[in-house]
Amino acid sequence: MKLRYRIAARVINFIWRLLFGFRVNNRENIPEKGGVIVASNHLTNYDPLLVGAAIWKREAFFFAKEELFIINPFYSWLLKYFNAYKVSRMGIDKEAIRHTEKLLKKGLCVIMFPEGTRSLKGVLLNAKPGVGFIAARTNVPVIPAYIHGVNFSLIAQFLRKVKPRVIFGKPIYPDMFKGKIRERADAISQEIMQSIRALSEETRISMNHG
Repeated sequence: MKLRYRIAARVINFIWRLLFGFRVNNRENIPEKGGVIVASNHLTNYDPLLVGAAIWKREAFFFAKEELFIINPFYSWLLKYFNAYKVSRMGIDKEAIRHTEKLLKKGLCVIMFPEGTRSLKGVLLNAKPGVGFIAARTNVPVIPAYIHGVNFSLIAQFLRKVKPRVIFGKPIYPDMFKGKIRERADAISQEIMQSIRALSEETRISMNHG
């Protein structure tokens, strides 16, 4: 792991805990080594940094829509600093898929968002087949993750009483799913979203009783 990455991820973790009361649950579900996909719900543009900070002991990579790299030079630099790589949303980006599979086969961690886009209302969307397809082809475990309590605006986040959390679920192993690659991909994607929904419900119940 690059030392600069680990320091930066740790700093983000600390700042979020200090300013917003950020919490991480079940971090122990993240394997210490080996290729792994962390599959999370998607609410804001800074979700990848938040999930990366939650698992700061492991260097993580993620792809971001190519439009984000041209917002401004600083934001583009920040994305690259935290191991983001471009993906086109115009059709299937085979180059981005190949790069993701290469990272996983090297034993690295990749953060992905099965919904394929942000949920502006916070409602979980149906999964796109991409994450399941990559998991089926690489046979690496998938760790479902649920982001709770984040806001589009950091100012609004500061004013909110709800503390942001990232909750990790139990691993999903692609080799448990049989059939052709498309069938396996669909089944894995559905299982991922079911796990994220379960984490969402568990979080809601715990918050109501907390």
